Amino acid sequence: MNIDQAYQHCTKLTRQAGSSFYYGMRLLPIHKRLAMYAIYAWSRICDDAVDDYEGEEAEAHLAMAEHIVEQAFADGYQSSDHPVVLALGDAVRRFQLPIQPFHDMVQGMRIDMRAVRLQTMAELEQYCDYVAGTVGIMCVHIFGYRDPKALSLARDMGRALQLTNILRDLGEDIERDRVYLPSEELARHGYTIDDLRLKRLTPGFLALMREQAERAEMYYERAKGLFPLVEEDSLRCLRMLFLMYRELLTKIEESRFNVFDRRIALSSSRKLRLVWGVLWNASATV
Repeated sequence: MNIDQAYQHCTKLTRQAGSSFYYGMRLLPIHKRLAMYAIYAWSRICDDAVDDYEGEEAEAHLAMAEHIVEQAFADGYQSSDHPVVLALGDAVRRFQLPIQPFHDMVQGMRIDMRAVRLQTMAELEQYCDYVAGTVGIMCVHIFGYRDPKALSLARDMGRALQLTNILRDLGEDIERDRVYLPSEELARHGYTIDDLRLKRLTPGFLALMREQAERAEMYYERAKGLFPLVEEDSLRCLRMLFLMYRELLTKIEESRFNVFDRRIALSSSRKLRLVWGVLWNASATV
């Protein structure tokens, strides 16, 4: 297998996943786009390890993801026959990607391997940094940045996106015995895990969700500072991701936080309209 075939493999995995990220990545120059596909393909291995497997099987698949990273960063990565090792190894060297975000993401995945109970907002923010802030940091290295402040702002954007995901997936996560909303905040609003399992839309639930949405909005506002700091050829991708997830949060709020009856999402036609809007207004602010 050569490097072109390895990137083709990662491209196919990314496209088949149907993620909103794919729409944004398509707006990047080819060399940056392929690097993003390599990172996404690796992150899917991590996600699948904890979502599709349990116990020792989950640990084995996550260990495989760690091994892929080790091989990608090793001097002899080009001798591997694993497409993600080859593509990721090439991306690491093209964009000087640091290894720590990869280790941190695996740490976040390990949290998901057991019943999740976070006690404080600080613990939730740490989790968001592990599973999403890490991606933000990887992205910024690929986008190219003019100021080291871009790294902390990328972490803020990761928090905004992950908090949005947590609000959207509340019903699905409780079925997997994962509760990301901090226990301290549930208690303060008089809402229990049993209420969550029973999908009760109480006044306390609405107040709890508003508080989380306001926190996500704060991080979106902070993340706006990232736009002037990245290279111009990456702005369309960054803006697309920002607008998609920000609009998703708005839809969640407009539903009065009823995330239990249906999965709230942007339609494919709406995503395409956003793509065209970004293409025609690449320099517009968010």
